[in-house]
Amino acid sequence: RGLDEADLWRWKMGITTEAPTEKGEQDYRFRVIVPSFDVNGKLNFFSARAFLPDWKGAPYSNPTMKREELVFNELNIDWTKELTLVEGVFDLMKCNDNASCILGSSFDPSYKLFQEIVTHQTPVLLALDPDARNKALKIAKALLEYGVTVRFLELPPGIKDVGELKKGEFTQYAERAKLMTMEDFFQMKLRE
Repeated sequence: RGLDEADLWRWKMGITTEAPTEKGEQDYRFRVIVPSFDVNGKLNFFSARAFLPDWKGAPYSNPTMKREELVFNELNIDWTKELTLVEGVFDLMKCNDNASCILGSSFDPSYKLFQEIVTHQTPVLLALDPDARNKALKIAKALLEYGVTVRFLELPPGIKDVGELKKGEFTQYAERAKLMTMEDFFQMKLRE
């Protein structure tokens, strides 16, 4: 993914060699683990991704909790600046500094992150994967309905997610992201 040692420290990545101690417990070995911290610096979630090239199991393994109830890396968010939203943890590593992930492609007013954005009227740069375009448009519409300013980032053909970009390349696309209005939303829906 083109990350360097500074990225490892910034994202506090780790691994474990510990096998599960109880039957039915998730096995996090052979995975890169990226923690998330709440506004007070307390661990609130982590994402673990397999790193072996011939891995046969599920690529991600996360703790069993509702992602709707947390803000990934809230400790690092400045609600007064535009917030970039991406789908996954590894997409975050190619973004600008003020970013969070929705841990999937679903995101609505029931999510704590959505509620914080609305409360602070934080402008959003929506940078979801191209294959989630309809979901991204639905999210943009929901944010617009709450008076949130939304810019819509479109990746070039052949790029499947922000995580595939080279380091620093994200800024080029972010600068070209289009400010969305409800009219834009309907025009984009009509072109589908």
